[in-house]
Amino acid sequence: MNIFGLNNKVNPNDIYFYQPSKATVDTSQIFEVTYEGDTLRVKNENVNCLFSNLTIDAFQIIYNDFIQHLNLNFLPIIIDKNLYELTTDEQKYLVQTIITSWIYYYTINDMRIKVKRSDFAHPYMVNYLLRVLDKKFGIDTNVSLTIGASILRQDFKKYCKTVEGRRWYYNR
Repeated sequence: MNIFGLNNKVNPNDIYFYQPSKATVDTSQIFEVTYEGDTLRVKNENVNCLFSNLTIDAFQIIYNDFIQHLNLNFLPIIIDKNLYELTTDEQKYLVQTIITSWIYYYTINDMRIKVKRSDFAHPYMVNYLLRVLDKKFGIDTNVSLTIGASILRQDFKKYCKTVEGRRWYYNR
């Protein structure tokens, strides 16, 4: 079984699914975007990134390209007859952090920025969730693991194995 679903952008249950009908985000409404010399500073309550080789217009286009491809599952989940879901603020935090982190990765490594499924399927994606889920639902509880697998659209057992691997990596 594939951890991350089908390897294409036509499966609506995949983490990487092109959704051209998603509303365009005006990044100037959610971020303070300024120049610091030759670099672009993007910050709000969730992120504070410095991007090299990026203009305000390019950031707007790239951010929205990520928005149209990133297909996180924030639907509420019922576990043991209890309803669980992330707040709108928690969802915004995850989306903004994931997207700006990938843009940062490409700019810091002086690479052409391209939205790729392999980035959304990268084990590092789990790290973004753990910050939120551990705090809200407890470390490695059934609820936090189930919600994490659902958000990233991963098989539960494979997600748990990735979480275990990430924890080992940071605790060694």
